[in-house]
Amino acid sequence: MAIFDISDRLATRLAILMTLALAPLGAISIYSEYQSLRAQARSNDAMLIRRTIDAVAGQRGLLESAMLSAHRLTPLVLEQLDDSAACSDFLREFVSAADLFAFAGFVPRDGTMTCASQGEPVDFSNSERMQSSMANARSFFSFQPNGAITGRPVVVASRPVFVDGALLGYMSISVSQHTFALIAAELDQQSGLRATYLVNPAGETLTSADIPDAAERLPGRSELLSILAQRNGVFREVSEDGERRMFTLAELIPGQLYALGSWSTDQWPSGAVINFWRLSFPVLMWFASLAVVMFAVDYMVVRHLKRLNSQLRRFALGNRAEFQRLPERAPSELREIDSTFSKMALLIRRDEREREEALTEKTILLKEIHHRVKNNLQLIGSILNLQMRRLQDREARSILKGVQSRVRSLATIHRTLYEQDRISERYAASFFDSILQETLSIASTDSTDMQITKQFDAVDLPHHKIIPASLLFAEALTNALKYAMAPAGAQGTQLDIRLTSIDRVAELTVWNSVSDTCSEQMDNGLGQELMTAFALQIHGDIEIGPAQRDGVPGWQVRLRIAEQTPSQPAAVA
Repeated sequence: MAIFDISDRLATRLAILMTLALAPLGAISIYSEYQSLRAQARSNDAMLIRRTIDAVAGQRGLLESAMLSAHRLTPLVLEQLDDSAACSDFLREFVSAADLFAFAGFVPRDGTMTCASQGEPVDFSNSERMQSSMANARSFFSFQPNGAITGRPVVVASRPVFVDGALLGYMSISVSQHTFALIAAELDQQSGLRATYLVNPAGETLTSADIPDAAERLPGRSELLSILAQRNGVFREVSEDGERRMFTLAELIPGQLYALGSWSTDQWPSGAVINFWRLSFPVLMWFASLAVVMFAVDYMVVRHLKRLNSQLRRFALGNRAEFQRLPERAPSELREIDSTFSKMALLIRRDEREREEALTEKTILLKEIHHRVKNNLQLIGSILNLQMRRLQDREARSILKGVQSRVRSLATIHRTLYEQDRISERYAASFFDSILQETLSIASTDSTDMQITKQFDAVDLPHHKIIPASLLFAEALTNALKYAMAPAGAQGTQLDIRLTSIDRVAELTVWNSVSDTCSEQMDNGLGQELMTAFALQIHGDIEIGPAQRDGVPGWQVRLRIAEQTPSQPAAVA
């Protein structure tokens, strides 16, 4: 039973149409609520980011001051760069007067720092960070847990120094972690902000809250780099301590410095409140409208169409009972369709009766024709038999006997056609089998121990090819029975007949055993000419000649015919 796709049903299509009709109203409501939620979410995110920025305002100002001081010191340091002692004294006085910075120094391009506020000259040429900075000159902040000069945790603000477009080195100013702790703002724990950090683009933490588990409240390394790539926003990630937290990120100095806040999601309810009434209103309207329309369509249309479909299906399956008309309360359009179907069924029933009567008459006439032809052919065979009795010449009697055999074969074919209820491609195998049995029953052969093997498979032969193929088969069978002989050393003659189908090609094979010297006598006879002509008539390939089977010499006739394809209409015989 066919299973209809639900999308083809009237109810489904009406539901789709109602959905499309109400879609603008629902879209407006959903879009309005969505914009409201987005505005509320942006407001919440902006507030969180602002609180994060305010919490690190002092530390940010200190780092910006260090970077600005590095910028202002650059021309003054360049004037004294040739005198390392004077340059170092100048930077020492600057650090002492500022009272905010722990160290100041100039690192030339070769990496050997000789101008510094304190300490001996230091060689940074082997430092990977310095090599990377020299290759990609830019301002940056970095954290050193043990400063090379101060020996204390410091944050270094480094600024490249250029002269005529050429990089000379970096001006660096360090700020100790102790200074950051003095100016850090105390966090309001009620707000949910647990810790604030200053980080650089590489994900290094420059400053953090003075709490024991400050590092554990940061996200993982890969998550932190992914957050920094966004530059600004609010994110939810799992921290190092395995707790899911909310993080706020604000870009303080483009490409150089970021503020990162770690929040407790339990104490800060994120997200805006959704107005479900405004969202559910178009959905409720859709349900109500769809229910009304579906009920109306089912009551006025669908149930009547199901009744019509049921009657048409019974009619298509062969039930020719009268149609039951639709009630008067059915819509007039459907009653008109019902009336049209009833008239069509009446005409079909009348045409079927007329065609059945005509088919019966034609079938009787066709059988009568085959019967008359068979009788006439038998009469001709009898006349030929009488004529043979009057002849004394053996050669003439042999010729007439061959003609009589072929006439009998034609009569056998017409008799088989007369006895068959129908001739179609599906009955070709049984048709050939009937010809074989009839030919064997009337054949005259001296062999009483002939071994006959046959195989008839179902093949699909068009109607117009069955009779020429049958004539060829009868001729090949007659010759096989006539010349079949037992080979040397065999107990009897052998006859093998096969009808098979290989790759939509029907193959008819007639093989008989012969003696070692008989094959030349069977070649180039009238039978071969007739079989070749029949094969050309039906566009078949024929092979005639000697062939061995299991070491036994024999003679074989093989015919190949293209079968009828499923899409090819059967021709009328």
